[in-house]
Amino acid sequence: MSTETYDWQAIVDGLNRYLRLRSIPIGMKLFETVEAMEAIPKIRRPRAKHTTDQIVAQARQLGWTVGITMADLIGAQCGAVIGLHPRDDEWLSGNRMAGVWFKTLEDASAHQHAMDCVPHGRYAAMAVAP
Repeated sequence: MSTETYDWQAIVDGLNRYLRLRSIPIGMKLFETVEAMEAIPKIRRPRAKHTTDQIVAQARQLGWTVGITMADLIGAQCGAVIGLHPRDDEWLSGNRMAGVWFKTLEDASAHQHAMDCVPHGRYAAMAVAP
């Protein structure tokens, strides 16, 4: 295990100064237990279902620390990417993407198979924070 520490404020200040970012830099962390995620001070939990993008936007645009589980996400697509839902046969089929994001079922399925995802089973929650 690494004992290296970082001056996170200096890193954020440098990003803002050199890159002239127009939004707040955020971090994302996966947790093996919901309890570990909920132990974060001032963590907010959604009261409705959201996409992962919306959760990230709450941290990036509003400066909130937000924690989620699969139960907080709108569907399997959001959960599978971050390891909270399995890449099961239904997900890999592309059924939910065909005709919406992709013209054919074959294209949608090829996309699903090609996606890099966090492996399912290790993590139960995720937090995002500035």
